Amino acid sequence: MKPELSIKLNYLANRQNPAEVFEAMALYINAYKSFGQLMCNSVGVKTDFEFMLNDIERSSILSKLTALPQKIDAFFEEAFYKAGNKSFQDLLDKDQMETEEEVEAFSADVETYIAKELPEQIADPHIDRHGMAVVLEMFSNANMKMRKGESVLLRSSAVNDSVPINTSWRFTGNVKEMFQGTTESHTLTDKLYIAVAVNQGNAVWKFDSRSFNKTFTGRIADKNWLEQYQAGLIPAVGPKDLIIAQVTLDMYTPPKGKGTPQIRNAKILKVIDIERNNGHQYEFSV
Repeated sequence: MKPELSIKLNYLANRQNPAEVFEAMALYINAYKSFGQLMCNSVGVKTDFEFMLNDIERSSILSKLTALPQKIDAFFEEAFYKAGNKSFQDLLDKDQMETEEEVEAFSADVETYIAKELPEQIADPHIDRHGMAVVLEMFSNANMKMRKGESVLLRSSAVNDSVPINTSWRFTGNVKEMFQGTTESHTLTDKLYIAVAVNQGNAVWKFDSRSFNKTFTGRIADKNWLEQYQAGLIPAVGPKDLIIAQVTLDMYTPPKGKGTPQIRNAKILKVIDIERNNGHQYEFSV
């Protein structure tokens, strides 16, 4: 059965300006379509993420949607719906989003959710940050059409539980001025301290770079090393131990007066060695 996305909008009885209800639904559909397109692009799926309407139910507004046949494989569609649900759960306890740093962190989490749903052979996802800011603004604009006491639920056939959209959440950043800096790509051998390790799955780790003297997040693409580490076959890396690794990353420099350079889209291609604080080294080249 082809995956299906449902957007259910529960509106107030005797609501003034009822046209806003239908405007809100249209905005949510278009926002999710753009979100789906971002996720498609993130893994190099060369297609347009387009919906067709299967059904509309009354009393509340329930739009049942599927991606157009021949446009996107059902496997990817299901993975994107699962990642989308997790992303909206992250917004439930937030009031607003405004800065590039917040969009960066949210995008990195979406990438992690996508990566968890796809086989290792699929390209590591990379979400366009400016595109994400545009999508977040679209959802915020849809939220502004809602009234207190009204609700919106997302449900996909790939996930059993419905996920509420936080209709009080707002995007308050200036999209036109976001991510207008310069980006330089680097591939290098770096020495890294681990600030936050992940002992299960392929979520992002947090590192401190000796070469750039900056903290950044990134996934470990060296699957063999990661599996051995998470299985306990490699001794845990302590806070004073150094990982010597081949790293690829982007150095983003914002426009003057808009902040400091940041490491983005980082990935650990290969763990070459570990310098233990006790002076011993362990090499895991395969």
